[in-house]
Amino acid sequence: MIKDFIVDKVVSRAGKMSYGHAMKATELLSQVRALPSRERRRFLAAIRTLEEDSLADSPARAQRVTWPDVEARSKRIFGGRVLPNLVLVEREEEAT
Repeated sequence: MIKDFIVDKVVSRAGKMSYGHAMKATELLSQVRALPSRERRRFLAAIRTLEEDSLADSPARAQRVTWPDVEARSKRIFGGRVLPNLVLVEREEEAT
């Protein structure tokens, strides 16, 4: 049953070639449910191995990003000076 799954070539309006499936996911699930239990287990085991292979091929984890120390940079540029919050200064001027 599942072996008869067909993939059709589809040409989009932009002229690019893509592939579309001739079967919806619900139809696929109903066909899997109709399989005998032994074949269903083999099918699910094949899906698991595909998933494990795809996980093994992908990088284990993205490396952590080292962000610059903004506080140290501002101290290096401005020293010990404290700059006023211009938004608060403007709001105080508008209020008066």
